Amino acid sequence: MIKVITTTFCMLSMLAVSPVWAAKQDYKCFITSSTKGDEVVFYRWNTKDDIKLKAGGLIGKQRADRKGKKYFIKDVQECVALGQDFVSEKAQAVDKKTLR
Repeated sequence: MIKVITTTFCMLSMLAVSPVWAAKQDYKCFITSSTKGDEVVFYRWNTKDDIKLKAGGLIGKQRADRKGKKYFIKDVQECVALGQDFVSEKAQAVDKKTLR
């Protein structure tokens, strides 16, 4: 009986000190890059974060293509949740060609 109580107490104390994990959501952004032009890129952000601030923070970020060549994000035109459609027709056309 003491072992059961001790085990229960230990488990409850571990739950009390474990961090609260924020819910995350997948987003897709239509960007213009320095060498690749227009493309759709994918990110995973906390749902409580301001998406406009996150999207604005992408400008100037460095990325790498499959071959390892580095390039920069020049402009973020639009970011939406992964299940939503872009507003821009150009973004929708590029999104249809983008592999998931």
